Amino acid sequence: MRVAPSRSVSWRSSSGPSSRRCRGPRPPGQRSETVASALAFPVSFAFPPAGEFPAGSILYAERLTGDLRVLTPGGPSPGPVVANVSVLTNGEQGLLGIAVAPDFGTMPYAYAYHTYRNGTTGGAMNRVIRWWLGPTAPPGPAPVDVVLDGIPAGSNHNGGILGFAPDGTLFATTGDAGNSANSQDNGTLAGKVLRMNPDGSIPANNPIPGSPVYTLGHRNVFGLAFHPITGTPYVSENGPSQDDEVNVLEPGRNYGWPVGTGPLLDPRFVDPILTFPAVIAPTGLAFSTGTRSPAWRDSLFLGDWNRGVLQRIALGGPTYRVVTGTEVVDTFGGNGLLDVEDGPDGYLYVSTADAIYRLRDAGGTPGGASVGFGEVLLGIAIAVIVVAFVGALWRERRRRAPAEPPRPPAS
Repeated sequence: MRVAPSRSVSWRSSSGPSSRRCRGPRPPGQRSETVASALAFPVSFAFPPAGEFPAGSILYAERLTGDLRVLTPGGPSPGPVVANVSVLTNGEQGLLGIAVAPDFGTMPYAYAYHTYRNGTTGGAMNRVIRWWLGPTAPPGPAPVDVVLDGIPAGSNHNGGILGFAPDGTLFATTGDAGNSANSQDNGTLAGKVLRMNPDGSIPANNPIPGSPVYTLGHRNVFGLAFHPITGTPYVSENGPSQDDEVNVLEPGRNYGWPVGTGPLLDPRFVDPILTFPAVIAPTGLAFSTGTRSPAWRDSLFLGDWNRGVLQRIALGGPTYRVVTGTEVVDTFGGNGLLDVEDGPDGYLYVSTADAIYRLRDAGGTPGGASVGFGEVLLGIAIAVIVVAFVGALWRERRRRAPAEPPRPPAS
């Protein structure tokens, strides 16, 4: 058990969330290729189905401007603004997460989580909104609906990630807003993972009747993904000065903050499936479901802000909660990762502070990365076969009688 210290460390490392770190030189053999560059902090992005936008388009959020932009295949970068919302940008605040409606083809809503100034209190608050990106009469700015309001905001620990579950409900992650006591208080939406219907109403099967609270005891969650087979939600969570985590969510359960971090071995709390003793500031989270990289299929991928790496997490067991291995699949120098998404074209995509990249495939071993699990197992199998074959030959040679030495020629 690790008891959480009182010192708090920002997920953005000591440089702060608004810093624009320069990308270092890329080692040869890496798998990523640039989709768009010279972007302004694309903290979250999503792929709308073809219809309102051309197939292959990417919607992305600019954290500091409140702009929602679209990148179209062959189109200009940074892409035109399709919607905007007013944002506060103190510390880790801003336009923090977006998601597109599962039925975007017929109901083209884009959802967003942002920090704004509440007109009643005059203070900062977080909320979930949605933009209508379809035609309007008369033409004008994208209409905005408030989906969920009243999420506490702080200069740090605002969470802000959105994602639709396979059942069509909308999940939103929040942080403790700088007050760790919020995480254990179901009377506040801070320090929770929330679940709601697309219109903001509360699902009848939520753990607490009439409440969007799905889980509690979170410090600051920046990654959210749903397992492609089970539909179970997974999150990445930022620890204080140690114990960044990957957690599997169970409805109504408590994840331990601020009682402690890492495995607490306490039945009151759910332990993480993966813990990082040193702070990496985990960010985006996605499962690979495409056919472009068969070796990666159904693996979990985690972004890392502090080290600027994308890592693969292999899962096993009947409920996919056992981590069977990890490997770094690409590195991005000094530019930390913000979001990780599974693209509709079968490729993985990631964003940094100034660009969006596509991961080409899982073929070969990238420079500076570990050998994949499949290659390791194949190598072990080949080595076992070779050793067994050589041993059998050696034993066979020992059983044979020595050959008669050659006779000298007759004189």
